[in-house]
Amino acid sequence: HWNGKLTLRELKRSDLLEHMLRVEEEEDINRVLKYFSYEHFYVIYCKFWELDTDHDFYIDREDLLCYGNHALTYRIVARIFDQAGRPFKSDKPGKMCYEDFVWFILSEEYKKHPLALDYWFKCVDTHHDGVITADE
Repeated sequence: HWNGKLTLRELKRSDLLEHMLRVEEEEDINRVLKYFSYEHFYVIYCKFWELDTDHDFYIDREDLLCYGNHALTYRIVARIFDQAGRPFKSDKPGKMCYEDFVWFILSEEYKKHPLALDYWFKCVDTHHDGVITADE
């Protein structure tokens, strides 16, 4: 289970450093896709900017309701802003910062990933009992 931290042992066993060096050496950053993708960053940033209509680098509930041509329900947006899926890093109450949006959109786009499953399960589990029932 990902806790947001990487131990030295885990780092040494991974190929992350190898790919970081590749990014440093590669002239075209778009050719290194293992962990980094400028194209994906750009698409996510553009979606954030599009939703952030006042361009203050924060998204509120009304902004997020516009995501995906209004694909999200009021109830799920309320749960996201209740920080059910993950505590916000934003320093403004009732606002989602870019980092919070990245967690949201990656969970939205890659729903089968264990972190995304955890995110959405917590959003749907309104009783906070680790079980999803018909009324949730």
